[in-house]
Amino acid sequence: MAHPPVTTGGGWLLLLVLAAWLAWKTARAFVRAYDLLDTLPIRTPKENTTMSRYPLRIAGSIVGALTAVVSGLVGSGLFTADQGNAVTGVITGLVTLLAAFGVVVSTEQKVTPLADPRNRQGQPLTPAQTTGEALTGEAGSWEADRG
Repeated sequence: MAHPPVTTGGGWLLLLVLAAWLAWKTARAFVRAYDLLDTLPIRTPKENTTMSRYPLRIAGSIVGALTAVVSGLVGSGLFTADQGNAVTGVITGLVTLLAAFGVVVSTEQKVTPLADPRNRQGQPLTPAQTTGEALTGEAGSWEADRG
């Protein structure tokens, strides 16, 4: 008995047609999505959208989840105890480093420097005038007024 010859050309053609159809549908979906996004009203950003009310709770949850994953890997035998301790040490070191930078970044904008204090627009800050001083209209330096 002779077997009919096996041809794979029809399968490749069907796959090519299916891929072209999916590409066309995906492109149309992206165009519709961008059209929809263009019609949305512009949102004004809130004053403090990057900070959470509970940053320590979030950081603690992330660290707890990471250490729980490491403990689970040690318990399942995928990590040895030494590897688990090493990974936990790296996690603790990274969290400490990020916390130090986070404290600096979050507090830097709230502290006025003592040397050459200026506001956000770059204008020099001067001490508040008392009732006995006359208004001169100049923004002088407190160091010049000392001497």
